[in-house]
Amino acid sequence: MRRLLPARPADGHKNTFGKALVVAGSTNYVGAAALAAMSAYRVGVGWVTVAAPSPVVPMLAPRVTEATWLYLPHDMGVLAPQAATVLHTEMTPYSAMLLGPGWGQEKPTEDFLKALLRLAGPKVKRGMGFVLTEAPGEAPQDPTLPPLVIDADGLNLLAKLDDWPSLLPGGSILTPHPGEMSRLCGIDQEEVNADRIGLAQARAAAWKCVVVLKGAHTVVAAPDGRVAVMPFATSALATAGTGDVLAGAILGFRAQGLEPFDAAVAGAYVHGLAGVEAEEEMLTPASVTAGDVRDRLPLALAMVASAIR
Repeated sequence: MRRLLPARPADGHKNTFGKALVVAGSTNYVGAAALAAMSAYRVGVGWVTVAAPSPVVPMLAPRVTEATWLYLPHDMGVLAPQAATVLHTEMTPYSAMLLGPGWGQEKPTEDFLKALLRLAGPKVKRGMGFVLTEAPGEAPQDPTLPPLVIDADGLNLLAKLDDWPSLLPGGSILTPHPGEMSRLCGIDQEEVNADRIGLAQARAAAWKCVVVLKGAHTVVAAPDGRVAVMPFATSALATAGTGDVLAGAILGFRAQGLEPFDAAVAGAYVHGLAGVEAEEEMLTPASVTAGDVRDRLPLALAMVASAIR
């Protein structure tokens, strides 16, 4: 693990350590974006921008003072299809992008994901501010998506799209729990849990993505057959929001330049170790929150970097 950590040159600056874009949140799930953004910062990324539905940004900004902000068009507080056009014009400088935490599964957000992945992109032009108007025949430019990490409702909505693996850039990182994995695969959750390692390896190869199958002893599988099994199993991580912390940590390592498999392994390991440390400090796993795990990422990172336990 120690060898995987990104270098930290003393003369580095914020751009040295990558720029991460967190596309997250809705009015019903505000905290997910904050957890993911701060987790990316805690593992060392130099710059985090949160792209969220415009009503969500004022609620988030006081909680994540270090982030910059991108206001996205919304439909009753959830991402609207027109948000894809804003992202397409703004995402070029970012070294990695996270999709999914706190989205919800409303139809406008499903249409947004389709548009973003170029399956059914709306032909729109920018109007005043963030109001977008239809312009038949004027398709937005099709820039290459930054390296992707897809989590939570991003995965649930992805599973609804036909032939979704063909829509993703190679090397994308998917972070499903068993329920999300069952929807992506179209199988029962019992089948997922029957052979977690074998299934993760097979689907990583078929989808050409890195698969992080969450749960006790999280499995990380690469398309080339590599697999890593985390040594952590604790119910301290069985609480809402810890997946957002994991997604943010993986995003942070990916944005710093780690290859997809290494970023996923590093994020999963540091996240699991932070959960164990939170459990020990709280004296019981029952009292650990996602914020506790996020706040112990620096400790876990330092433990890995120094190889002292």
